[in-house]
Amino acid sequence: MERAGTTAAIRDLGEGVWQFQAPLWQTNSLLALADGEALLCDPALTPDEIAEIQKEVERRAVDAVHLLVTHGDFDHICGIPYFAEAKVVAGDETARRIDSRSVVDELHAAGAEWGAEWATEGLRVDRVVAADTEFACGAFRVAALDAPSHGREGLAFALPEQGILLPGDHLSAITYPLLAASPERAAAACERLIEALDRIELRWVVPGHGPALSPDEARAIADADLAYLNALAEASREAEAEGLSPGDALLHVFAVDPPRANTDDFEIYAIRAGNARLALAEVESSA
Repeated sequence: MERAGTTAAIRDLGEGVWQFQAPLWQTNSLLALADGEALLCDPALTPDEIAEIQKEVERRAVDAVHLLVTHGDFDHICGIPYFAEAKVVAGDETARRIDSRSVVDELHAAGAEWGAEWATEGLRVDRVVAADTEFACGAFRVAALDAPSHGREGLAFALPEQGILLPGDHLSAITYPLLAASPERAAAACERLIEALDRIELRWVVPGHGPALSPDEARAIADADLAYLNALAEASREAEAEGLSPGDALLHVFAVDPPRANTDDFEIYAIRAGNARLALAEVESSA
């Protein structure tokens, strides 16, 4: 799969909203326009693909640019330095992760893995917003939802006037929950997204990876992901209660079937085994 000089696919979602999708992990970025202003979410992925988004924003000659960041993984923050004029908005945990500069090391490591080199000067968060609040980004009304990606940190965002939900690394049709921290927190995030899908009038759900979804498609994925996360927790509790050896316990939790297949570029990270280990660790730590 060639990385250099890749071209993002662009989809018009209507109502002044466009989805940009990079080939690697089908990584999505969003551009919305309203009243002469632009709102971006997680512009990505390679510098060439970010440049395509830049050109589209410049072509529109907008008066202001707002940039939402769902969470601090490198593929979601790599575009920040390329929009020096933008006001960057994120949750508190994401802001602290970016301020820690650990993301610079992550960008360098990812660049070595995938043959890319990103600018790092200008990584920042200009405005911190709280979960479960509504706020204005210039011409845009935005709702922040408490939905940390990977059970670690981050927010989901809804654009009620455009009918768009941006759930970060939840609700993907091409992979299943990839845990990096608390499975319990990931399950709670999934529950809150289900509530948002029922409450907010939406046209599209644009996850961090994979195709844009109708609300009904997103709800089906959310239900399946929540059932999977709950099954991991239940299997971990069973292993703890039965006093299984570490290897047998891991096999027991690993046996929980994921809700869908991964694409190859996710499968290489052994997500199923990693999820089983984290689910076991969380149960063991709370025992």
